[in-house]
Amino acid sequence: MYRRCLFFLLIGLALSFDMAYSQVSTPFRFFENYRGDGMFAYNFFTGKDAADFTTSIDGFGSGLVDLSDSRISIDVVTFGNKKINLSLGVGLSVMKYRLSNHLVFTNPGGGAEIQYAIDPDATHDYQDTFFGWGKSKIIAEGAYIPLDLNVTLGKNLIVTAGPYADFNMFIRYKIKYMSGEDRVKDLIRSKEFRKMNLSTFKYGVSAGLYHKKWKVGISGTYCFAPFFKPGLGPDLHEARVTATFRIINIKEMLSQSLASVQSIQ
Repeated sequence: MYRRCLFFLLIGLALSFDMAYSQVSTPFRFFENYRGDGMFAYNFFTGKDAADFTTSIDGFGSGLVDLSDSRISIDVVTFGNKKINLSLGVGLSVMKYRLSNHLVFTNPGGGAEIQYAIDPDATHDYQDTFFGWGKSKIIAEGAYIPLDLNVTLGKNLIVTAGPYADFNMFIRYKIKYMSGEDRVKDLIRSKEFRKMNLSTFKYGVSAGLYHKKWKVGISGTYCFAPFFKPGLGPDLHEARVTATFRIINIKEMLSQSLASVQSIQ
């Protein structure tokens, strides 16, 4: 919840900044659009060890219909005309990966390669069902910075693509299972999990299509930086596809929100 509050605070500051510069002649536009994707997204891994880290769509773990799994950003500065322009954004990413295999990690220390294996304890019941208690989930939160080339085709279709950077701020690994009649939750917190040779600076490319009139879009993302540092952990790269990609003008979004509040009152 605090992430959403922080994001809307940034939007408020953005509008104040935009109003201050609205009368200044400049080829740049500031804080023009909001970008985001959330529900109906799927996160998965590629790479040599991806088969061991297969993500599951059972439940709400890998991003599918997970409201708190998203990439959201504001275009801080946009250069160009309305048809073709380049935008630099700042935002937040919350990526979740629910693993089909229930893994346990071992950190030998001393910079050695991280070891992992499927949980060998047969008494751990992960209840792999939609509403079951059990799960194995990686949750990563970061500062997200996209640079996008945007092309508007016709009146409504926006094609966008470009590189991005993602600075890992928090990451944790959570496993939940039944042991007899007891519900057990084990957690590797961010401070410890970050010691397992994880890449803290990630970069990749993304591309998307958005239809302004229909208010629907699709997008895909691939991370070139490995999830674990090369040679010090599993060989994995992050990827994401979503059917809920949006590019919305911030002023229009706030005007519609204000109109909705007034209609309720």
